[in-house]
Amino acid sequence: MFRTRLALGAVITAAALALAGCAGHTSGASSWHASGSGSAPGDGGQGGGDQGAHPYVGASTAAAAAKPSATASASPSAPASTPASTPASPPASASTSPSTSTTLPAPGGDGIIRTTGSDAVALTFDDGPGPDTPKILQMLRAQGIKATFCLIGVNVQEYPQYVQQIVQDGHTLCNHTWKHDESLGKKSADTIRNDLQRTSDEIHKAVPNAPIKYFRHPGGNFTPLAVQIASELGMESIGWSVDPFDWNTKKWSGQQMTNHIVSNVRNNTKPGSIVLSHDGGGDRSATVAAYKTLLPELKAKFTLVALPV
Repeated sequence: MFRTRLALGAVITAAALALAGCAGHTSGASSWHASGSGSAPGDGGQGGGDQGAHPYVGASTAAAAAKPSATASASPSAPASTPASTPASPPASASTSPSTSTTLPAPGGDGIIRTTGSDAVALTFDDGPGPDTPKILQMLRAQGIKATFCLIGVNVQEYPQYVQQIVQDGHTLCNHTWKHDESLGKKSADTIRNDLQRTSDEIHKAVPNAPIKYFRHPGGNFTPLAVQIASELGMESIGWSVDPFDWNTKKWSGQQMTNHIVSNVRNNTKPGSIVLSHDGGGDRSATVAAYKTLLPELKAKFTLVALPV
């Protein structure tokens, strides 16, 4: 009888210890899951600031941020009152003002894109990078707006750090030839191809593997041959539908130029517009001043996007 009681006591003790161990493991799992669930919205909010960035910029960071929330949602110990399958709310900036277009605009019969193909408006800046490029970038960043930058090879060579900033901020790149040769399209196929390839190569020295999906001929002087060769190099040709003539510094300057830019863009921009402006190729202080006024106005009226890559 004594042996039986001793054996029974040992069994009861072992069972109690086992139950205590299970309770401790369950508590630990619930605590870990709560921590994972709590961090997911924060990760989503941080990632939301990168809407529209090029795929190769911060891609590994975005993937890493997604893993904890995915693991947490798979945990079987999620509290019944907080379903793990409930999707996180999207960042406000993503739901109200998409930073990039989702579809490639269709070119016209001449192979040139002149509208966004939607209600969105695309701001484009030519002839850079230059000394005023950082000021344009700072304003775009402050407003959460993405744009398209058409770069000149010799200027990329001089200011590679600004090209890096353009890409880091999630803007789209466009090839604008090596040194703004307005008659390039009338030259031989080899000359055009070498010019465009040299420009793209110089851009890639600053930002390796960055997408360069667009070509804009200097002065808008497209020829069928230039459009064809750009296409062979993987680039769509883009024109514009709004030109505030901020390039014409011989006709206007200072406050007069600023007023002209503001008036022109304000009165002529409509859904689907591609707006031409300049961040390089000379003194662009009037353009900078104009966009201090224009950016909040345009943002309030239109969805502003970078051309898709």
